[in-house]
Amino acid sequence: MLKSLIINEIIKVAHKKRTYISFFLITILIPFIVLAVKNGGGSLESKLYGQLADSFIFVGSLVNGNLSAYIIIAILISHMPFLSTIVASEIVSGEYSKGTFRLYLTRPVSRNLVLLSKLLIVLAYTTLMMFYFVMYTLIISRLIIGDGDLVVFHEGLLVLDATDTVWRFFLSFWLSNILMLTVTCLCFMISTFSKNSVTPIIVTISIVFIGTAVAFIPIELFELLNPYLFTGYIDLFLTAFHDPLPKDIYIQEAIVCGLWSFVFITTSFYHFNKCDILD
Repeated sequence: MLKSLIINEIIKVAHKKRTYISFFLITILIPFIVLAVKNGGGSLESKLYGQLADSFIFVGSLVNGNLSAYIIIAILISHMPFLSTIVASEIVSGEYSKGTFRLYLTRPVSRNLVLLSKLLIVLAYTTLMMFYFVMYTLIISRLIIGDGDLVVFHEGLLVLDATDTVWRFFLSFWLSNILMLTVTCLCFMISTFSKNSVTPIIVTISIVFIGTAVAFIPIELFELLNPYLFTGYIDLFLTAFHDPLPKDIYIQEAIVCGLWSFVFITTSFYHFNKCDILD
């Protein structure tokens, strides 16, 4: 029964135009940004490493595909929560507004299975979107600008060999995806309470915005709260390019995001089973 429900959800999601908005924006936007990085490479290099010219001798250009992907992901990652809500915001609330939940009651299927099939779809969608975002950015950057060693700042100047970068970008995908899955669970939960698809997006983005502000404003109270908020790990993907890797923080992120996701999912199922879906 769950398999048929999942297939049914895949078909419904695949026939909605909003499903492809995220992929369309990523596909169109990334090449333009990469070309801008390539054409403004000299200026970018001067701003990033200009102050180090007196202490180091750089041979060739430091601006390459790896640096381009690193910068683009770092800049755009804060916008990904919005894209992750596009499908999650509508997958339940859309059924409410259209009254299609009545069709489920004509079949011997539990509400839990119905909601589980929808949850699995939005989690898979977010994971696929994040993977596409990171890997597409890396591939396009390398194709347009070329390969090369990645120079980053971490307790000084850290030079990562070109052969040592692909797995780090893959790790950055997983680190960022853990957070985005939590954001998706939050939006999914709000969607079970709402009968329109706009409210879940607004509420989710507002919560993420406030949480991100808490993460970056240097106030003692905020610094105490930050490790327990899932939004405190929005820039954790950058540590994939550190040496050594802060594995303890990765475990901490998994626990914190996992607990928040559990709360969101549990609330979703509890409310969905109690509410009148025919109202």
